Amino acid sequence: MAERQFASLYKTADQFIAQANTLIDNTDLATIAAGLRYAAARFAAFEASLQTDDLRRDKEDALDAYLDEIRMMLDENLEQYIEQQSKT
Repeated sequence: MAERQFASLYKTADQFIAQANTLIDNTDLATIAAGLRYAAARFAAFEASLQTDDLRRDKEDALDAYLDEIRMMLDENLEQYIEQQSKT
């Protein structure tokens, strides 16, 4: 169920990951990962700015919402890699 519910999200993420993978030959992994995080932060700030008429007032709520979301997503993916490592 979750796979189908989030299919568009996963497809979009996979497109960003595929683009990042094209940089691996010329850029170190840490720089690519930091670039993705920075791009996500910039785009999230843009999204937040479009969702309010007073970003200064709503900044903390936006930060809390985005940080909660990234924590959940990162935790889910770390758990998947933990599972993969435990199989080897």
